[in-house]
Amino acid sequence: MPPLANKLSTHMNPDFIKRHAVPVIAFSSLMISCNGLFLRSIEAATPWQVIFSRQISFVGATLVVLLFLHRSKFFFLFLQAGWVGLLGGVLLSLANTCLILSISLTTVANTLFILSACPLITAVLAWVFLKERIESMTIIAILVSMGGIAMMLWEGFFQGFLIGNLIALMCALSFSGFVIFLRLGKDRDMMPASVIGGLLAALIGLIGSGFDYLVPPRDFAICFVWGAGVICLVHFLFVYGSRHLPGAEIMLLTLIEFTLGPLWVWLVFDERPGLMALLGGLLVLGAVFVRSLLLMRQATSPL
Repeated sequence: MPPLANKLSTHMNPDFIKRHAVPVIAFSSLMISCNGLFLRSIEAATPWQVIFSRQISFVGATLVVLLFLHRSKFFFLFLQAGWVGLLGGVLLSLANTCLILSISLTTVANTLFILSACPLITAVLAWVFLKERIESMTIIAILVSMGGIAMMLWEGFFQGFLIGNLIALMCALSFSGFVIFLRLGKDRDMMPASVIGGLLAALIGLIGSGFDYLVPPRDFAICFVWGAGVICLVHFLFVYGSRHLPGAEIMLLTLIEFTLGPLWVWLVFDERPGLMALLGGLLVLGAVFVRSLLLMRQATSPL
């Protein structure tokens, strides 16, 4: 194997990721925090065209990396993913689609603040479908977050952002469902679910655009770097890295995305969240942050 290929294979190796799980998840959260910057940089393409271009770029790059890493086991990965990977991919496709539509119809801050409730939504879904125990601290955090989201939806109603905020909530529900399927498939490689999700989202974008997939070269270049570069790498890092960290630590690290994302578009595009959205977002972030700290403290304290 050529030296460059060998080095790449080593750094994408699960053992390497396991030893560096915390910086891997932190780095993936930092990269994905640029979602809003990429979308706000688009000049002419419609949201549906962005969905198609971004996702088809992601799928192409991901397939190349999977083929490079697994070679003869490439097709077996998709068979091994089974119904868990298929259903997880369907939910991920909805999350990917809703993310772009939401940011197009509301502020980046509103979308990300609502998405920051994902860990709490996941806890509820795990209680319903996986019969996992839901603790009192989680119930309190959920109630506080519901209050924060209600504040954002209320402000959105008067500022014309209600639809975008509701789509963000749908994105959070879909992605939380995808995380449940990641847990169900923790004994197998779930990257095929990401590929399935990317293909379905690309199809949704193609249909939504009226099969008008041609976009200006500049916009396509942005979508290509976004999908084939950032999103592809983030998916590998998150799917593999999240296997080796407790849920509470993952929640804390993903707050990097939801905190920095609104900051980037504020600094670059002067897009500022409304007062109610800011207060509501801080409530959600604070609830997730405190719950994560309490869970980590509980996990490390002696019996």
